[in-house]
Amino acid sequence: MKYVLMLFLSAVLIISCASSVKDAKENTTTVASTTASSDEQKIDVPAGEDSLIMVFNIKNQPAGTAKLVGMFEDQRFIVDSAKIDANGHFELSRRKLLPQGYYYFIMPGRKNSVQLLIDKDQRFELDGDIHDLANTAQVKGSTCMQLFYENMKFQSELDQKIRAVSPQLKGGPQSPQFKAAKAKYDKLVDQIENKVKEYQQKYPNNFFTKFKVAGQNPKLSYPLKANGTLDTAKQVYDYRSQFWDGYDFSEHDLLRTPVFVNKIKRYFTELVPLNQDSIIKYTDILVTKAGDNEPYFRAITNWVALKFEPGHTNLMDGEAVYSHIINKYFTDELATWSTHEELEKLRTRAKEMMPSLLGKTAQNVTAKDKNGHFQTLLDSKSPLLVVFIYSPDCEHCQEQTPKLINIYNQWHNKGVDVYSIAANTTEKEWKQFGHRFNMPWRDVFDATNASWYPKYFVDLTPEVYLLDQNRKIVAKNIKVTQLPILFKRYLR
Repeated sequence: MKYVLMLFLSAVLIISCASSVKDAKENTTTVASTTASSDEQKIDVPAGEDSLIMVFNIKNQPAGTAKLVGMFEDQRFIVDSAKIDANGHFELSRRKLLPQGYYYFIMPGRKNSVQLLIDKDQRFELDGDIHDLANTAQVKGSTCMQLFYENMKFQSELDQKIRAVSPQLKGGPQSPQFKAAKAKYDKLVDQIENKVKEYQQKYPNNFFTKFKVAGQNPKLSYPLKANGTLDTAKQVYDYRSQFWDGYDFSEHDLLRTPVFVNKIKRYFTELVPLNQDSIIKYTDILVTKAGDNEPYFRAITNWVALKFEPGHTNLMDGEAVYSHIINKYFTDELATWSTHEELEKLRTRAKEMMPSLLGKTAQNVTAKDKNGHFQTLLDSKSPLLVVFIYSPDCEHCQEQTPKLINIYNQWHNKGVDVYSIAANTTEKEWKQFGHRFNMPWRDVFDATNASWYPKYFVDLTPEVYLLDQNRKIVAKNIKVTQLPILFKRYLR
């Protein structure tokens, strides 16, 4: 595998790291360090609303150093640290408040953590047992933290009951077993909904309430078809349509909690169909939902562009998603977090991808073969045409080429042809590669790459395109071993 172009996106966008609360402890080796200076850690913090004093008394916690980790979108970073004494007591003091959000202390040994959800009230005390903080934590001084741990205990108890009922919901929707399990499930879900409503009534402006409401999932519906069977397509559609209901896009500090990242990951990996058209459609819908809230506009467009950037995704046409996001949203007027020069580089790269998107008519290529004769791509009369772009010094190319030769020998008489292009190499290396593998199709080389690039976008080699009888691009970014399945489909 050889990269043909240097990936530029990561220089402009925010790089993704850890993904969820439960993975936080495992990802601490990659977090960036923004630890406060030693002077700041040892200061005597005066009383006042603009200062932070957190006191912890944690039973069964060995002495050592607790590291406070914060998050922003997909990133984790070390914020501060505190010394734990032999009694499990430690304190954290700072002159200024931390931004509202989710934090956690990595405890010695990294087997346990102390989770925090803090608002602007950052003068509190937390007591509990490290082995079961969810059920033993007692908080004084912070309503947000108190609600966070009370809800953690409540949710833990309900989750056990929901997990016990869920397997019984796999039967037919008309069966007595399903109906009985559904009634139990609905009651449990109602308890969660009622609890959230209670938070909204009693603590409407508390950061915990906004955090809790934003993290709620829709209630699963069970629509039936005319024959009485479950309409799974309608069920998924309804769930997807309601998935972001209740999320307050005006609350920017939710980006400092796991809620946004967990929701957008689930949205695009589980709920949105994994094809370029659907991903583009639902990205536009989500951007519209976020409205004029610039932090979310940036977060959504960055996340989707990075997720489906060519070379970083298994999506067949990640280029279609990437180029759509860059061309529509990474403009000087909208992407205000970046410079004009950086945006121009991104747009240039996106422009290079567009001629070879799925469904486009393939462009012609003419270049010399090993005998010095010009060979033209679209001269082939075979119903199917494979464009194989490789680099002689690429290990994956050396591995894939013999496999493609075997496939060609089996399918050539059935209507399949291959046209290969050597990229980023020298004439000597190209001819040595051709002599080594003796490829039975037309194989060409252009020292300038101008004859074929950017008619066919390549982020890494080998790059495989499949053209149908009308010379439309019907497949790309695939392994040669996937070709026979496609041949059967398009030769029928």
